Amino acid sequence: MSILNPFERRSSITPNNYYPFMVQNGSIVPNSLVDATEALKNSDLYAVTSLISSDIAGTRFTGNQVFTSVLNNPSHLTNAFSFWQTAILNLLLNGNVFLAILKGDNSLMKELRLIPSNAITIDLTDDTLTYEVNQFDDYPSAKYNASEMIHVKIMAYGVDTLHNLVGHSPLESLTSEIGQQKEANRLSLSTLKGALNPTSVVKVPQGTLSSEAKDSIRNEFEKANGGNNSGRVMVLDQSADFSTVSINADVANYLNSMNWGRTQIAKAFGVSDSYLNGTGDQQSSLDQIKDLYVNALNRFIEPLISELRIKCDSSIGVDMSPITDYSNSVFKADILNWVKEGIIEPTEAKTLLESKGII
Repeated sequence: MSILNPFERRSSITPNNYYPFMVQNGSIVPNSLVDATEALKNSDLYAVTSLISSDIAGTRFTGNQVFTSVLNNPSHLTNAFSFWQTAILNLLLNGNVFLAILKGDNSLMKELRLIPSNAITIDLTDDTLTYEVNQFDDYPSAKYNASEMIHVKIMAYGVDTLHNLVGHSPLESLTSEIGQQKEANRLSLSTLKGALNPTSVVKVPQGTLSSEAKDSIRNEFEKANGGNNSGRVMVLDQSADFSTVSINADVANYLNSMNWGRTQIAKAFGVSDSYLNGTGDQQSSLDQIKDLYVNALNRFIEPLISELRIKCDSSIGVDMSPITDYSNSVFKADILNWVKEGIIEPTEAKTLLESKGII
């Protein structure tokens, strides 16, 4: 409610209160601001977000050329791939991405500007949505109508209308898993650092040995069994006993917990963990795995396309072939089959191949 207008209904929210998690007293807790670099210190999170953002950024927009010419070259500050990868990373890690539409003298969209989530305040007054941008870097403060701000969000939900306009990252579901994984890593490192470092032990039962005697036995043993003699048959007299030192089995159990955390992270982002650990799924073919992965990408592509169709043009789409058929081998096989079956003429096939830059 405004002081000047007591009947005005107003509410506002800053999305940085809805960042996925923060590090507090050594633990990861949800619902507060955290730098994305903190999340990317986790190798599994880095792997899955890098994979998804790179693949989506490598696609091209299709549709009305007035808009796609800008969408495929959105910024004068960086190339299209880097721009969209950063935008998708914001979506994955924060659940929201804000792209201000900058217009030229002809009132048409000229380029896009990525706005940090912590510089945005969403205002809802009398059912009118506006985005207030606080000054950051050399970018001045500004106020944008909803039609001038591309706000892509995933899993938007809340207790009221305004909260339903704020997205939530998959990381919010991983606060427990990431915390446990971090503690397992810390405990493993602590155990390894506190463990005995020698790889082997030579026991000599004859009483207490002086430091000089120990050094002499060690040096003679290494001389006899190391260097050029490494791998040869070891000969010991009855006064010595040789054994190797192995790491405590509990350490291996701690390290195994990282695989469990990796599976949970992959599940939250909808990606098969085989993409993260480098092992294939023996129960699925390559085509099945690819289809599952593309379906997982759609949960992040569709919110973007839906927003662009509202703010730009209803014809906006995305060419997924760089993901599904990067080498164009499937496309070429289809063209050849269509010509063979008489579905298209050779001249049409040539035109299609030329349009894809294959010939």
